[in-house]
Amino acid sequence: MSSPICTIDRTILNEHTIGDMDDLGLAVFAKLCGANRGAFVLDPPDGNTYGCLSFPEVFSTNVGLDFNDTIPDSATFTISSKAAGSITASQAVEVVDQYVNAVYKTSAEGASSNPYGCDLGGLATLQNCTSSTGTPRSLRKDKDLVKSVTLSGAFIPSFATGGEALTMDEVKEFYTDKDFEEMVKLGVNNIQIPVPCDAFYTSAGDMAVTLTQLLNEAAKAGLSAIIVLVEPDGTTDKVTAEVVDDHIRAAAAYAKSDPAVIALQLPSSTPSLLSSVRSVATKLPVLVPVNKGELGMISFPPDKHVFAALDTDATSSVAGVASSDSVGDRMKMFYHESITCIDRSPIEWLSCYQDMPVYVTSGFDLAIDDCISQNEEDFKDYGQCGRFDETTDSGWWKRHRQSLAGRQLFTYSKGLGWSFSAWKLYGDDGSGDITPAKLKCLRDVAAAGLLPPMEDTNELGTFCLNGPANDFAMGDETFAPTPAPVDCGFGWWNETIGDCSYWIPPPPTPAPTKESCPSCKGGGAREMSLAAVTGAVVALVLNLVVKKFMRGNDGYEVLP
Repeated sequence: MSSPICTIDRTILNEHTIGDMDDLGLAVFAKLCGANRGAFVLDPPDGNTYGCLSFPEVFSTNVGLDFNDTIPDSATFTISSKAAGSITASQAVEVVDQYVNAVYKTSAEGASSNPYGCDLGGLATLQNCTSSTGTPRSLRKDKDLVKSVTLSGAFIPSFATGGEALTMDEVKEFYTDKDFEEMVKLGVNNIQIPVPCDAFYTSAGDMAVTLTQLLNEAAKAGLSAIIVLVEPDGTTDKVTAEVVDDHIRAAAAYAKSDPAVIALQLPSSTPSLLSSVRSVATKLPVLVPVNKGELGMISFPPDKHVFAALDTDATSSVAGVASSDSVGDRMKMFYHESITCIDRSPIEWLSCYQDMPVYVTSGFDLAIDDCISQNEEDFKDYGQCGRFDETTDSGWWKRHRQSLAGRQLFTYSKGLGWSFSAWKLYGDDGSGDITPAKLKCLRDVAAAGLLPPMEDTNELGTFCLNGPANDFAMGDETFAPTPAPVDCGFGWWNETIGDCSYWIPPPPTPAPTKESCPSCKGGGAREMSLAAVTGAVVALVLNLVVKKFMRGNDGYEVLP
């Protein structure tokens, strides 16, 4: 049986698109030159160890290049791939693919235990993956991707209802058959409904009756449903394990009996909860909640109907929400755009190595702060709120929100599917400008023109072909230009706090002037280009290594 391989996704990077890349060296070599201390080997070995500054000859001969045209290193390759006639676009892609595959194979067992081992900013994918249990790769009968929206606030108080609990009559007024029809027109094929764990314990309960009515109306519109069980705050210590099991069994029996329900999501990853479900529903698809920090810790007995429900929320950390001026707000958006395509790697890793296909249950929206919670007691003010009006009529913010939406939609579609955070706000008719809360509502995001078409998400891979536009220096119609922020190594200097903020990629190096320096006139063009690119690659490698150790948040330990 062949082992999984990490390879270039040809639907994104191919002979037709490689010329559209802003910087092949930064996208590929800056990332991989730092892997495995910069070294890689061939399989089978040929007695040599290679690196990004020393390519094996077979990289060139395998793609049909003559001996005189071989590519000795990544710097020469970066130049040659753009030089007319020296290498075709197809050959360039093949060389990149060989390099990616060799680096991944060199990682060996480490790659199989690393959810981000095949991370190349969304450009790479895992292949040759097999399932030991025969786990299906779709939750739907039609094998389609789950394109869902959460009925936020229906049965669990949320931001969509201002934190207030609704009566069952209010729920029926909140979500109507018209909403379900609009969802379908937009491309949605599923609804996700959070409900309390004990909602089904009494079959005659008002909540279960109202839920059934919603499911029937949604089914008429052509929507399936996923029920998400939620343990209400403050109840964990008030109920015994036996009572919890009873609640889960009742919910599983309900989900099994309703033809519109395609899966049941557990309130936690406790293995005993799965046993409770299986006692009444042996084949019901079950979603197990997990966040990015728990990816390598999921442990369940083999079960072909168990899937991962991934929370991709990026606004629960200080780095994800903190900013205290207009430039900082834009840098924060740039940061969120930059990290989104990376999530493809853990989504595919869980499916490939843990045999648990992934459904993105939460975290899909366009919010980049927690300002919807600023009136709550435990809200932490880092200066992130108060400037939202600056973004309302800004072309810059519209472009970058569209970029974030496209990157999320493509990345989260690499698993079983996704659910957008909410459909609408309670009592809102959909008119008016976008607000922080509306950035979490699919209806409003789509109406504002921020969401790309959902029909064929594979075509959205061009969003991950390049990084986001590095244009946050405040020069659009909203603000007059200001100097770019100062790079202080592993972050940007924040004048407000007098220290470095979180790290994001620095702006591109300025283009050289037309006049050449007198001392350079004797050098050939190729020699100068090779020296420049080689220096750039070395600098990128060293910079990457330094940042890895200084950040200390990617599984590395600081050396003594």
